[in-house]
Amino acid sequence: MGDATDHTTIDGRRARRERGRAAVIDAMFELLQEGKVPATAELVAERSGVSVASIFRYFEGIDDLQLQTLQRFRERFEPLLHTDTTGDLATRIASFVGSRLDLYERAGAIMAVGRLRALEHEPLVAASAQMRSTLADQVRVTFATETAGRSPGRAADLVAVVDALTSLESWDVMRKTHARSRPQIARVWERGIGALIRAWNESADQPTDRPTGQAITEGEPT
Repeated sequence: MGDATDHTTIDGRRARRERGRAAVIDAMFELLQEGKVPATAELVAERSGVSVASIFRYFEGIDDLQLQTLQRFRERFEPLLHTDTTGDLATRIASFVGSRLDLYERAGAIMAVGRLRALEHEPLVAASAQMRSTLADQVRVTFATETAGRSPGRAADLVAVVDALTSLESWDVMRKTHARSRPQIARVWERGIGALIRAWNESADQPTDRPTGQAITEGEPT
């Protein structure tokens, strides 16, 4: 009887601890989405209903909490990166651009915090790099038809330039510096990707004797 009671007590404590940890992570998630940066332990405690002392029992510190929040972020938002990979080019471009805009609108603030804090907190470097890799993979999968048959370097170049054009940083510049709305950003990105891919395809069979990395001089055809 005593053993059963002890197990029940331990299981109950473990369950309460997990509920508390989840509430803290959710609170940090919401605060970052709302742009409340830095999200202090006091703010997280107020939002989650968990005491500051408990937060520091559940996590090694705010950096550890932010890291685990980013990991939860990946689980929650990775489905947004699923795009149409079977339609014609215009359909795939529209699906891809729409998914990126959905991601940035819903989680751009969290992604920005992760990248900024990665400069100060080593464990966040890996989390940020993993997210960047996931975004690059999204480009690679969506436009696999356009890179098929190309040299590895040429395919990688196209993936890199499409990824850069539709990056979090590009979205931020378009919104804040150029005051573009979502429909305007979508239109620009869709046209830009389409133009890039057409140019890539048109020049794919053109021979060049220029060594990789050699600069292009003014007036020289590309």
